[in-house]
Amino acid sequence: MKRNTSSLAILAISLVTVTRLAFAEDLSVARMVFFNAKPGSKASLEEAIKKQIASSGEQTNQWRWLTWEYASGEIPRYCVATFGHVWAEFDHPPAGSQAELEVDAASMLSPTPPVVQYFEHLDEVSDFGMQTNTPTLAEISTFQLHYGKTSQFYAALREFHDALQRIGGPNRYEWFELRSGGETPQFMLMLPRANWAAVDTSADPFLNRLEETLGKKKAAKLFEQFTSAVKSHQRSVVRLRPDLSLLPKTN
Repeated sequence: MKRNTSSLAILAISLVTVTRLAFAEDLSVARMVFFNAKPGSKASLEEAIKKQIASSGEQTNQWRWLTWEYASGEIPRYCVATFGHVWAEFDHPPAGSQAELEVDAASMLSPTPPVVQYFEHLDEVSDFGMQTNTPTLAEISTFQLHYGKTSQFYAALREFHDALQRIGGPNRYEWFELRSGGETPQFMLMLPRANWAAVDTSADPFLNRLEETLGKKKAAKLFEQFTSAVKSHQRSVVRLRPDLSLLPKTN
């Protein structure tokens, strides 16, 4: 079967134009590109990413790029992301802001074509805690919702957030909502982890803390409001690849 020509040409993690959507114009937009390496091509694909990121870093007015490698699920799999933009920036990206891999995608990528998605960071239900650095390890949960359940789900997020704010603590959690590039409604939760021992593989990351604040009965009711809106849930572990990233500058 003949493959789509776009997947045979260039693995584009470039900043392509996206139709302007009617959302708040603050620094909340993230662009993420997901792709899998073809078996046996992991090293060559990483070398191509490394060279292009290094070349891109020599340009001025560069956007920062983070490359995450999946450590669970179907691997080798990667996500290349840029954060902290407004929608208008994708209409007119700065000169030299492309991180485009000029490689034959057919030779390095799996048959599944790359997926480009745009997310909005939900500041009002997220908390950086005491961790303002770029996480080196994180749990990523994606929640595909039932149609018409966005308001119910988001109301639960607000209550979760309010309850966790009352507890306080150093833990960081960030919520994103998918705006373009996939089936909606969809939300993503990022939980940074200090090390592999801290990766939660059994319990829900919020339930125990909610019970401490709200009591078991109220926490269970809120959790039911949350879970009943969810059509499907996928959980993954990713690790930052600094050698394949154009990291934010630190003071």
